[in-house]
Amino acid sequence: MDDLLNYKGLYGDNYDTILPDFFHCEQLAVRSTVYNWEINEHVHTDLFQVFVIEKGKGVLTSEEKSIAFEGPGVLLIPANSLHGFRFEANIVGDVVTFSDTYIEQVFRQANHILYKINQLSYFHLSDQPEVFEEVQYLKKRIVRELETAQQEKLALQSLFQLFCIALYRIRSEHDDRKLEVKNRTLMYFRAYQKLIRQRGAEPKSITEYAQELNITPVHLNRVCQTIVQKTALQVVHEYLINEAKKYLLNTQYSISEVSYFLNFKDPAYFTRLFKKYVGVSPRDFRKG
Repeated sequence: MDDLLNYKGLYGDNYDTILPDFFHCEQLAVRSTVYNWEINEHVHTDLFQVFVIEKGKGVLTSEEKSIAFEGPGVLLIPANSLHGFRFEANIVGDVVTFSDTYIEQVFRQANHILYKINQLSYFHLSDQPEVFEEVQYLKKRIVRELETAQQEKLALQSLFQLFCIALYRIRSEHDDRKLEVKNRTLMYFRAYQKLIRQRGAEPKSITEYAQELNITPVHLNRVCQTIVQKTALQVVHEYLINEAKKYLLNTQYSISEVSYFLNFKDPAYFTRLFKKYVGVSPRDFRKG
């Protein structure tokens, strides 16, 4: 877009250059109140930001995507990521900002950490209070170190490493959970296919199949939609239609007989369903 806001600095600020060791932390309300809790979409050329949301809600916008978020949680905004915000006025949190050069320097021997956290993302941590408390604690220690008059930077770098490692672990656990859910979903789908095959020409209702899998019909439908983008009933229908094709191609049974073998009480309904899935009637399919 022609009017894209690109800041060499924090939102609303522009510096000639960003120092390689730039580090800043401020309460979220400090800057957001100035802009009536709405931050237009923009990018920071050289800055990585971490939003630590203690409580309250908001919406992160990025191009045409929107991500609703709520505290307690963490938002990661890598450098050059287009982002904007709409905050609720009562939101409480902090923004930790550091130069992209700094994080690359600190983790130059640990590219796997950089890779994991260098993705625009949000993690809600209400079910992991101890994890959020650790992030909060490290953030507060960083703030205290930034405010001290001491010149040595080693303590700040060590705290920053621990802070980023905590974010890396949050991201890794989130990815592991997603993989676990995906594997469990695939397991349910394969078990469902097996039940359908076992019932053969006498399929059960979707509710009965779900009960055998110890999940709800809604969950079973979601499983099928995730794996094959079809409803649970469509999966049953496709199995029956494939069985019908075998009869039509390899036997001399009439279409009515095939429909009865597959437990369709009405041959006309069987013909309509077959045509819906195959595109031609059973008779035309048999003719080839």
